[in-house]
Order: sequence, then structure tokens, then C-alpha cells
Amino acid sequence: MARGAGALKMWIAGGAGAGARKELAREAGIPVLRTLADAGPNDCVIAGGTPAGGLAAGSGASSAGVGYPVRSVGALVGKATGYPIRSDDVGKTPERSGQSAALSVSPWLMNAAASEVAALGDQELERRLRREGVSARIGEQGGGMKLTVVVWGFDALEMRRASVGEGVINDVKYVRGAVGQTAILDEHALWKPAQRLAVRAVYALGLDFGQVDLRVSEQGRLAVTAVDARLLLHTSEGKRRWRETAAAFAERWAAETTEGSGVQTMLGADPEFVLLSSAGRVVPASRYFPYEGEAGCDSMRVRGEKIWPLVELRPRPCPEPAQLTAELHGLLREAAGRTAGVALSWRAGALPVPGVPLGGHVHVSGAALHGERLRALDNAVALPLRLLEPPGAGSRRPRYGALGDVRRQPHGGFEYRTPPSWLVSPRLALGVFALVKVASEHSRELAACGRPLDEERVREAFYSGDRETLLSAAARVHRALAGTSGYAAYREPIDFVFEAIKRGKSWNENADIRVKWRIPVR
Repeated sequence: MARGAGALKMWIAGGAGAGARKELAREAGIPVLRTLADAGPNDCVIAGGTPAGGLAAGSGASSAGVGYPVRSVGALVGKATGYPIRSDDVGKTPERSGQSAALSVSPWLMNAAASEVAALGDQELERRLRREGVSARIGEQGGGMKLTVVVWGFDALEMRRASVGEGVINDVKYVRGAVGQTAILDEHALWKPAQRLAVRAVYALGLDFGQVDLRVSEQGRLAVTAVDARLLLHTSEGKRRWRETAAAFAERWAAETTEGSGVQTMLGADPEFVLLSSAGRVVPASRYFPYEGEAGCDSMRVRGEKIWPLVELRPRPCPEPAQLTAELHGLLREAAGRTAGVALSWRAGALPVPGVPLGGHVHVSGAALHGERLRALDNAVALPLRLLEPPGAGSRRPRYGALGDVRRQPHGGFEYRTPPSWLVSPRLALGVFALVKVASEHSRELAACGRPLDEERVREAFYSGDRETLLSAAARVHRALAGTSGYAAYREPIDFVFEAIKRGKSWNENADIRVKWRIPVR
């Protein structure tokens, strides 16, 4: 892969607000490009300007906006990558498209989907968001509190609401802004849920930053009412967060793209399985397992009641997929000791029992969480696993298993939460860890041509279960993975996954997982 430290840069198209955008770049120490063609192969470029579709610029002299000028994409045809992929070669094999087996890297053009988002009608925008599990009522002007959340990556930079008078509202402190709105502080009880919903909306639409309008109903439920694919900051606090967030991102980006350094990850996991009695009933895991520990139990809510039906394994983090798989095998043996002599069946997968969806969350540390990396994981991990699920397993979506389901962790890494429980076999577990390893460490290379889920038709197929479309997409992902510099070390477990897909295999959620893990069933 072509290397060389990349940098966070900005390109400004000019027009109204260009001065304010330059000021944002200056405050954050972001170099401004003269032309998009000046971007280096590992640069991350924020393109600033007015997108097509007539989205209004921020009002008031104190606001500043950054957005993507859709008419300038052609300046980097064949060089820039982003969402969606725009090329005559989409869907072709490397040989047919004239590409070499090895992938070359290209600048990450942030918010390359802005033109597509701006062109969506309210009904289609709402449909896409709801498909991804994002509560949305686009264009609704009903009652309730109205919020505006400005998102960069996976963080809210500022949160505002329309002014409703002076004083304290709902026991929350407000700061009067310069544009007739109030800024909500991060101590507000709404900050975290509003941030979470806004971040999900931005990511689901293929954006990297933007402004999301939310409505809070009288019952406290949040729903997206509008999405603007620009960074519009009105408050000094928002601009301070922008400076800090941009600086931190730029530092990590440069470190990860520096020649000879690369990304070295540690992997962890917390997969779940469920215990069934001989009568086929769920047996509470809390009967045999502690709440804490490496082999413990996990909870879920059923009709508002918290119960503990799931066994959750929490192996020690490891740098290598094979090591982590071995750790899991040891914990399964420990779990067998806790249930020895009891007639139970151990089930894993996506939905082995109606109403009991299982997760196979994977933890990643040593790699920064950003949109390019998360999209690599969705394509390299979630997409192939979707094809190995048995019929009916997709019914857990979008509440569970939606694309881009991620959570930061206290250890500084993140937890990728989209996969179901891959504990159905040790070979599948090893394959998943190998895919996570390569996708996390080589997301730059995969962005070149290995992200079919950036295309609306493939994303729709993921949720609808259109197998023909997904098979073609999985073949593209496999070729892209094979072109990365990290593939050779994990070729066997990765190829196992894609060979199973080619043969039309799916895992059996009615089988006792102990058999394939060679754990005595007694």
C-alpha cells in the first residue's frame, strides 16, 4: 500500500460563508487546499461549500458552516474515495476493470454523500433512516421540544434548542446564544440520547458530519425531523469542541498513516449464548453463572422487566485472532464445569430463540474510531455474516444488528456491536476475528474499492435479505480483502468464511455449540 503520513485538510469552494469557513479551518489549525487535486493519497479532506439542493446557509454572523460542494467531485475522479462510490468499474472484478490485485490508497473525501442526501425527498429520507432503526418523522412540525445537534464523526459538537423564555427549564441550565437559540450543555439529561440518535442518523446516510434536527415528544421520545449535510456552528462552546475534536482526529490520523507505523490492534469480545432445557425453555444463566467474571451472565429486558438469561464470555484481549479463539475455548470449558450434570443445550447465532437476539460484539483497541474504519467493518464483517445467517434471523433488525452499531469503551477502544453471536463454531469465530483484524488495520486500503454497502442498492439488500445482490457484494469484499497487505497472514480463516458463502452454507441455530467446540456434552 502506498504510504505517507496523511493530514486533515480543508478545501473551500468559495461563495457565501467562505470567510467563516476559512476561520474555522484557521482556528483548528487545518491547512486549506488550493484545489482538491492537491490532496495527498492519505489525506482526509473536508470539502467546504454549498451543496446542490438549495440547503440554506446558517443564519447570523456568528455561524460558520462547512459542507461538501457536490459539483467538485469530478476534480478527483479516480483519486478520491468516499460515499457513494461513483465509478464505471463498480461491480466489476479487478481483472475486468483493469485494476491490479493490490489496492492503492486515495484521499478520504468526507461527506461525499452530501449531494445524494440533499436530493432525497422527505419520504425517502425517512424510509432510509427508519430502515436503519433511526426514529424519524422528517418534516414534521408538531409540538414538543425542538433540538438541533451538530455532529462530527461520533460526537456532538453543540446542541441547541429554540428559545422558550428565560430561566431554568426541566431543571437544566441554558446558555443564551447569539442567534436566538439556547445551547444545551453536556450535563443535560438529553445530551447523550440526542447525541446517539443524531450520530446514528449521520452515519446511516453515509455522512461524516452534519446537522440533525430532532423533536422531543411530550413523552420524551426523540425523532429526527431534518438532516443537513454541513457543519454549522453557532456557539463559542461548539467552536471550542470543534477545535479540540479536529485536533485530536488530525493527530490520530497522521499517526496511523505515517510510513512504517500502521495500525496494530488488540482484539477482545463478549459473545453470548443461551441455555435451553430439555423441554426447549430458556434457563436463566444467572442460575449457574455470576454477574461478573470472564464467564458470566448478561441481562435483557422483557416487557420492562430485567432478567438474566444469557451467558456472556469475556476473554482477555489478544493481538491475534487465533489467541482470542483459544481464550474463548478455555472459557467454554469453564462454563461446562459450571453446568456439569445438568441437561442443557447451548445455543448461539442471531436468534436461536424467538425474542432472544444474541450478540457477538468484538472489541478493538489501538485503532481510532472513525467513519472510514466503521464502514470497513460493516462491509468486511457484517455483510458476509448476513449471508451465513439462517432464514428468519434478519427479523432481529433493525433493533439489533443494524449497520454501524458501535460504542466507545473506557479502555480507549471501541466495541463493534453489529455481529450476531458467531459462537456457533470455532472456525467461524476465528474467521470473524480475522476479518475484524484486517478491516480495522487496513481500512484505508478497503476504502479504495471494498465497500459495496456504500451503495444504496446493497444497503437495502442487507436489510431486505436480497441474497443475489449480497452475494455479488460479498465477492467484491473478498477481492478487496485479498488485495490488502494484511490478508496473507489471515488468508485461511478469511477464505473459510467466503467459501462457506459460495457453497450456500448457513449456521444451524438449533445445534448445541459444544459439539463443534469439542466440549463434552454431559
